[in-house]
Amino acid sequence: MLALGAAVLLACPDAAAQARDPAAAEALFDAGRAALQANDYDAACPKFRESYELDPAPGALLNLADCEEKRGKVATAWSIFRQLARDLPASDDRRPIAHARATALEGRVPRLTIRLAPGAPADTAVQRGGIPVGAGSLGAPLPVDPGEIQVTASAPGRTQKTFTVQLAEGAQAELLVAPEAPAAVEGAGPPALPPKQDEPAAASSTRRTAGWISAGAGVVGVGVGAVFGLRAIGKKGDATAYCDEANVCSAEGIRLQKQGATAGTISTVAFLVGAAALGAGAVLVFTAPSSGPSSSAPRATLGVVPGGAVATVVF
Repeated sequence: MLALGAAVLLACPDAAAQARDPAAAEALFDAGRAALQANDYDAACPKFRESYELDPAPGALLNLADCEEKRGKVATAWSIFRQLARDLPASDDRRPIAHARATALEGRVPRLTIRLAPGAPADTAVQRGGIPVGAGSLGAPLPVDPGEIQVTASAPGRTQKTFTVQLAEGAQAELLVAPEAPAAVEGAGPPALPPKQDEPAAASSTRRTAGWISAGAGVVGVGVGAVFGLRAIGKKGDATAYCDEANVCSAEGIRLQKQGATAGTISTVAFLVGAAALGAGAVLVFTAPSSGPSSSAPRATLGVVPGGAVATVVF
């Protein structure tokens, strides 16, 4: 975090004069110098800061900037050196030192740009390390100390969300922030699924029609099988009149036997094809979605005529 308190005290010495304690400030300054020489920066820096608050002497502030740089808070040190270089009199030998130190640190200072994410409420309140980030700071690359930085975003009716970013020296990063999305209304169930749509009536009708056609073909096949089966039996019966007990037949008997065998083969094939067509038709009909109570099943009829069979499918 930047040393904003020190910068404000340096710019407004009258405010610091209201709570001055030079003796305590001197003691803290000496303790800070001892800790600094022992490389105990975490102990030294707070002592320099408090010494300056009790007696705003530029020497305490210069040592504070040096201490902050040594413990890695380059942005804090850079801001203090810049403040000293700006506010010390031109005749003060410490002014060029502060300016040179600030210039040397500038390239090492990380910068973080914070923006509101798309869809974030316009009244989103953003804080970086507990410090408010106003509208003017949003979108600006602000100097920060290296290390872990936490940024929060909150808005009325939204849950605060925390974002964490890790920055090394000299790094530049951009962070999009927004509070949590509005909580779901209590008691509200999951979104309703759209009603399941039935298959279109045309598709259902086509499937059923194909099934009934297949079934009708199956009926025809079975009927043809039956007709030719009877024909085979009849031809074999007729052939017996032209054959003796040893089954030695005349030319007419042989011809009739051959016709009977052919009819038997046709009967067997027709039965097999018909059974398969009936099975396929049943599957199509019984698995087709219902197309409504008004739908009616086709009717298949079989007529036996001399020498063959006639099948009719009525829709």
